[in-house]
Amino acid sequence: MLKTRMALLELVGYREWTESIGNDREWRLQITQSNIYKEIQEAAAQRRGFVLPMRYDYMVIVASNMGEEDLRHVYDVARRVSPVPVRMASTCSDTPVDAVEEAWRYMRGSEEGFIYQPCPMDNEAVIAGHFDINGITAMTRRLGVLTTYNTMLHVVSEVETRAHYRGAIAQYLGGDNVLVILPYNKYTEIIEELIAVHDLKVGVGIAGDARSALSLAAEALHEIRIGARQDRVNVKASIATN
Repeated sequence: MLKTRMALLELVGYREWTESIGNDREWRLQITQSNIYKEIQEAAAQRRGFVLPMRYDYMVIVASNMGEEDLRHVYDVARRVSPVPVRMASTCSDTPVDAVEEAWRYMRGSEEGFIYQPCPMDNEAVIAGHFDINGITAMTRRLGVLTTYNTMLHVVSEVETRAHYRGAIAQYLGGDNVLVILPYNKYTEIIEELIAVHDLKVGVGIAGDARSALSLAAEALHEIRIGARQDRVNVKASIATN
């Protein structure tokens, strides 16, 4: 069965550092976080990975088929740009959630700054669902930006909750776009559950690495948007899934 490799990166002591730079700090923190995220995202993308910023002091990397050298490169970049020490652990598992939780356990139980657990078999892949809300442009024109944004927050919250329960990881990408990294096991059932949350459509990409999966998902979603596909779900795969 296809497994997903994830990596968890922690900025160690970040909260304490934020409290050391004075009260007039939030603007500076937002700039600092954005710059750190930019550097880490670029480093991961160079090695075919993709970073989910989460809380910014913790970042999750979709890392299937990124080898130990690839992730160490990302780790070294993070150490260079972070104002505090950094640690990282990477494992693969049947679900993205399990892979991150296993990485957390390895990281918490070790003094090492970098931990890489190999996958028992050469079967790593990424299943990425790129969801968006139908009619968001018309909704914005009719109801305004703030009301539409509030709607998006509710949708993202519901998708994230349902996804996490099924072993998937959701991330808001901005606009009306939500990315969900899905487990191979029963991913079709999970997608059907998620699109029922709201008036959603989804392009799904299945590939050996994160960038390829996200590219296929974007292509699949575009076909729905332009009417080339009438379904609410469109799946494109570059690898065998059975």
